[in-house]
Amino acid sequence: MSSIIPDIRGLTSYIDGILTANDEAKGPYAKLRALFKEDEVETPNVELMLNRVRQFREVAGKAGVRGLSADELSVLDKHICQSIRSRVTRSLPPPSTPYHSLAEYIGRHRSPSTELFTTNYDLLLEEALEYHQVPYFDGFVGSSRPFFDQKAIEDVEVPPRWARLWKLHGSINWRFNRASKAVFRTEREDSGDELLIHPSHLKYDESRRMPYLVMADRLKHFLKRGERPVALFIMGYSFGDEHINEALIDCLRSNPSAACFAMQYGALASYPTAIKLAMDNSNLSVMAKDGAVIRRQEAPWLMTPTRDASALSDVFTVHPLTAGADTDAPRPCDFEIGNFARFGNLLRLIANAATETR
Repeated sequence: MSSIIPDIRGLTSYIDGILTANDEAKGPYAKLRALFKEDEVETPNVELMLNRVRQFREVAGKAGVRGLSADELSVLDKHICQSIRSRVTRSLPPPSTPYHSLAEYIGRHRSPSTELFTTNYDLLLEEALEYHQVPYFDGFVGSSRPFFDQKAIEDVEVPPRWARLWKLHGSINWRFNRASKAVFRTEREDSGDELLIHPSHLKYDESRRMPYLVMADRLKHFLKRGERPVALFIMGYSFGDEHINEALIDCLRSNPSAACFAMQYGALASYPTAIKLAMDNSNLSVMAKDGAVIRRQEAPWLMTPTRDASALSDVFTVHPLTAGADTDAPRPCDFEIGNFARFGNLLRLIANAATETR
């Protein structure tokens, strides 16, 4: 199955092509790229660009910052956000995609503790939940132009069987209205609206930052549930957001009964930040394709084919037997669940097995 939405590298490449060709944005964008090169950052991703643009906007004044005027910085912010929205505005293919499998699983295993945290801006998860008629609350209330309601989140005035969906980096349908200083979830653009994608962790306009702060607080609240066992499963996150990492580790350290399992798509060596955090925190496990860090121990995956292969075939792929090797000896294998498509297959198998046993 091909990717519907590109990863951060693919999205950055797409936006690079858009900004380079755009008459209004290409000049300021060339200046921005030159500044990154001057600072010895050769391949900045789109989120790093947004952070830098917003950092400069805060102090630009009339003189500008490092050769970029306030107007040029506003142009860059606008075009980057619009380009992100254009690229990630996609619909799900017909079922069953991994998103459908996840939504169906949640629908069959509803509980007051089901909370979904995502750094994605797209609406694919919402679409899948609605397809399977799984009720969820995302912090917004209303119908015509739903507004962000912090009190509803803090009071947890939501039916227990509803899932909670928290978008840590905003969404392509979040808009901040400059006149009312309010945040709405809507496809309709009104005068004074601007897209609210990717948080600025700087001082920034407090009302504009509020949704991001509340979403981060929800992550902390989820992990700090007293002495109750809590499990957080992470997929597709490479630990590139220092603020999320800080909140995650702080909560894991304060709640020994919490456990976090980060399932990664690529080789373990591709995630140095995750490795370091897992080596320092025993309740964070990083499970990559070729190896893992579990309880502060780093090791490759090994499997005894005659004993484990059949039972774990949906999770691992055993490497071929090398010439002259002992057929019963442990062999290297690949952990496949970091691939979202394989994860969806596993959830579908679990759901089908549960149905057959009823």
